[in-house]
Amino acid sequence: GAAGGAIAVAGATPSGGGTAAANTKVITNPAALLHTFGTRVQKGLEQLEDKLEDIFDSDSDSDNRSMATEAEGFANAMSHLQRDNHRTALNYLISLNDEGGKNADFKTQIVVHVMKVADGAMDSEKVTVATDAYDYALSVQSQDKDADSDRLRLAKRGAIKGHKLLAIECEEMRDYSGAIEHRVTVYKLLDEMGKFMAAVTQLMRAAYLHGERDDYAKAIVVLNDAVRRLGKGIRNIEMMPADRLQLLIQCLEMRAICQAKCAKLSEALGQYDELLPLLAKTQGTGCARYNAALIHKAALLFTMKNHKVAMITVGKYLKAREIAESDIESEEAIVEPKDHLLALDTTAACYLKLGNVDKAIDTFEKKLEFVKKEMPDSKELRGDTMHKLGCLLAYRQQHNDALPYLNEALNTRKNVYGSTDKSVIESSFAVAAASQTVGDTGRALKEYDELIAKMNNVNDHPVNTVTVHNSAGKLLFEDGKIDRAIQSFRQALKFSEAAEASTQLMADIKLNLANGLSAKGEAQKALKLYDDLLKTKILKRTTTFFLTLYNKSLLLINLGEGDRAREVLTKVTETRSSNADVVRGNCFMMLGNLSVSDGDIVDGLAQYDEAMDNIDGDDLDSRTVIRRQIAIAHLQSGKYDLAMTVLEEALEDLGEDDSNKSSSLHRAEIWTIEARLYKAKDDLQTSKNFAKLAVDAYKEELGPTHPITLRNNANLQLLLLAEAEELPKAEAKSIIDAAKYDMEDTLDAFVSLDDLWQYRLDVASLKTNLGLIAVWQGKPKKARKLVRQIGEIEIPEDHPILHQVEILERRVAELEGKKSKRK
Repeated sequence: GAAGGAIAVAGATPSGGGTAAANTKVITNPAALLHTFGTRVQKGLEQLEDKLEDIFDSDSDSDNRSMATEAEGFANAMSHLQRDNHRTALNYLISLNDEGGKNADFKTQIVVHVMKVADGAMDSEKVTVATDAYDYALSVQSQDKDADSDRLRLAKRGAIKGHKLLAIECEEMRDYSGAIEHRVTVYKLLDEMGKFMAAVTQLMRAAYLHGERDDYAKAIVVLNDAVRRLGKGIRNIEMMPADRLQLLIQCLEMRAICQAKCAKLSEALGQYDELLPLLAKTQGTGCARYNAALIHKAALLFTMKNHKVAMITVGKYLKAREIAESDIESEEAIVEPKDHLLALDTTAACYLKLGNVDKAIDTFEKKLEFVKKEMPDSKELRGDTMHKLGCLLAYRQQHNDALPYLNEALNTRKNVYGSTDKSVIESSFAVAAASQTVGDTGRALKEYDELIAKMNNVNDHPVNTVTVHNSAGKLLFEDGKIDRAIQSFRQALKFSEAAEASTQLMADIKLNLANGLSAKGEAQKALKLYDDLLKTKILKRTTTFFLTLYNKSLLLINLGEGDRAREVLTKVTETRSSNADVVRGNCFMMLGNLSVSDGDIVDGLAQYDEAMDNIDGDDLDSRTVIRRQIAIAHLQSGKYDLAMTVLEEALEDLGEDDSNKSSSLHRAEIWTIEARLYKAKDDLQTSKNFAKLAVDAYKEELGPTHPITLRNNANLQLLLLAEAEELPKAEAKSIIDAAKYDMEDTLDAFVSLDDLWQYRLDVASLKTNLGLIAVWQGKPKKARKLVRQIGEIEIPEDHPILHQVEILERRVAELEGKKSKRK
């Protein structure tokens, strides 16, 4: 088509013109053509004599000259045709018609020669030129009531062929507007020729193309016209011819889909109700088209929230498929893969709405199996199915089962769409959340970091920004990355305010932020947030209200305000509100801790018993924590056997499942207490063994640089130093040197956490012990330097570490005195 619009260059080599010239028998000698044409016209005039007026209104010499000019024009046009310059030939004939005479014979010759150009252009595959030529021939003949019917029919056939070819070409280039224009032209020409069925088919194709343009409203208008045309003259559908009925069924199928796309759900449902009986009658209920319509009706019913009827409807298809698959000879009920996938999606969605999550999971597992088997190259479908399946498993709290699907979905989507696609962001959040739940902190943090970076660069992403920042903040808080946690909570609060989020959501974020500030030591800012939450009327006596009271009490305890903390905790334990149950057990436990710290072991143990009575019997985590506190109370009162019994019971309840991170961390905490217990009994070897078990567990679950791991590793080195103190100096040297190097590495690790204020007490403790080692090694300058560094650290007045610092300062002074005397 594009080639047909080119202007031939003078002297260009013809391409494919010889065959066309031979077929049309064009006279190649202009003089001969002039003589033949002039003789024929003159002879006709002589025969007419006086019966007609001279149409040229001139004498015979003038007539001959005019005819000669026209003949030369036709000859020139044909010469362009011979050189395969079809567009030039057509343009020449059009100008000749515009300037030439208006008699019927002349018009006939114009049509004849234009048709030759059209046929030649079509043979040369210059579809655009051919179509223009056929259209022009039709327009010339339309002005003549006595036009030759055969010639008119040929012109229409040529135009129909040309417009069809151009429509196909436009469709291939996705120029649907151009394709529609050509299809409508074909429809009109076929209708003029009385080819009713073919005309309606073109109308239906135009409707389909409107659908490709997402203009379903126009598609419905066109289909309405097609349905009217098909029903014209038919009083009873029973009397409709079979071929016409098939077109009607196809129109109804298309119209139902378009109505659904336009959200005309009731009309679409009615259309399916009209369509299904026709399909059942003409093709049977086992045919693929019937089942496809059944599936689409079910999906429509689901959209209309008629979930039970939708399930019954799609169930009819699934039953038909099951029967067909059991019959080797029958395959008709097996619909197209995309329709079967729609059936599975509809089924799963119905199960979810009806509350049967397990059945929904089973359905998605079948879908994944189907996609892998029947559509192995469709990575998009595979990734989408695995993502949904993983999310459902996570919803069922089967996070370990969900993660493999979510991970594979994420990797598949990255490969298909790139790392910044919306679906990848969606999968990244799912992986981060599931990893966070199963305790894979490293993976979760990695995904959150990448997710937040992508969200900043992608507009209209599919995940909730507030949820992402709040979830990331909680994970960072749990991992000891307090500064980053606070930053995430502040971002979550900022976005929630911009989105005018609910008071409850904003309160949850503020509570998380307050807890972060409390952990960082910004007590006044934290207390202000706690008090603001407690003054919010809508939150009074809600779960958030009591959580705020509990967390405020923890901060007051850290600030050394035990009496105020006890007052807050008692307020929670004495309330009758069931919303306080979420923290009531913890409040009793904290009251027990306060009593134990005050030396009132009996009251402390009584509070721990109350704590046990106020937690869920299935809450293994809380039970284990309370038992640890009971063991510590017995340890402080010197009842080592009782303490050991409680710890052993706790270990027995935890079991030996190493795959559960929470249980592994609880075991590590218990081993830490057992290490303290055996140290108190002066059994350093056993104490050291339990301390090593704890450190190894923390390294495995939290990583070697986690603050808790570092803290316990430092405690292990203290046990080694205590063991070395009982050895001769020569034997102790290697142990002390090893402990010193390990402590220095631990100190460097705390510094690298880039939050010296948060870990200032850990740093002070390590530097104090390193100072004592320097004294033992006889290095007063190094020891004095460490003392000065410790003095720059802000340590609470009542903290036990101050006693160790005083011992260090005294020993440094003694060492310096000895060194001075020697000089």
